[in-house]
Amino acid sequence: MTRKDYIAIAEVIRQAGPASGMPTDWKTGCNSAREYIARNLAYSLAADNPRFDRARFLKACGVQS
Repeated sequence: MTRKDYIAIAEVIRQAGPASGMPTDWKTGCNSAREYIARNLAYSLAADNPRFDRARFLKACGVQS
């Protein structure tokens, strides 16, 4: 995958809706389905690419500031 692919994925997740205002899921610690998807996808993408920047991706998804 390329940086362009990561940006496109993050943009789709970011547009899925707000990440706040929902109760935290006690099993995952996530505040929304969007955050859950973003964090799990970041984990998979990092396994595929050791140079993948999880924090940058999560910020682009709108789930981390």
